[in-house]
Amino acid sequence: MLTITAYKAESCNDSDKVGTEYTVQLNPTKYKKSWKTNSVEVKQANGLNLVMVKPADPEEISLDFTIDNTGVVPGGDVDIVTNIKSLKDMCLSVNDDTHTTNYLMLRWGALELKCKMKNFDVDYTLFNTDGLPIRAVITAHFKEHLDLGTMLEGLNSPDMSHFTEVRKGDSLPLMCENIYGAPHYYLQVAEVNGIIDFRNLTPGQKILFPRLEK
Repeated sequence: MLTITAYKAESCNDSDKVGTEYTVQLNPTKYKKSWKTNSVEVKQANGLNLVMVKPADPEEISLDFTIDNTGVVPGGDVDIVTNIKSLKDMCLSVNDDTHTTNYLMLRWGALELKCKMKNFDVDYTLFNTDGLPIRAVITAHFKEHLDLGTMLEGLNSPDMSHFTEVRKGDSLPLMCENIYGAPHYYLQVAEVNGIIDFRNLTPGQKILFPRLEK
């Protein structure tokens, strides 16, 4: 069965488990994965165009599963409302210790993904005579958690995407000069990182410098 395990630390060690594992009552019949990357075109004074290529965005996955409290399907001992609240508390509520949502591990067969839940939707499809839901379909969306700073730290070539930490006195043109050998890429780097005020960088801030591709 598909299981969702919550952890308060991104290492997802057993000692950091939060609560009990959530096991779906009925496995999904399918799930959808998606990836994407982004790039920014750099126009050169000499007429040549380069592309600044960002690393691929974290994997995203969407899946549907059914919870059933009619008594027909085994494992429906917990009422629908309580079941959904447990899922919400585990995946979307802010952890009091970490002040963020829990890190999650999805496991089902070949699927194993460290992630965070983006959101989930509930489609109530069956009710008892009192109007209480006894069957629902959950559509859950998860985003892979990657520590890109650790993965890419220390790569100092314009042929590789990497993060660089801002030091006191750094400016974006100066950092571009050090990395690309030319300061005039600073506007494109600012665009890639969503930096509006590139004149006032904060020491300790990490900036992604995409690789250049002809």
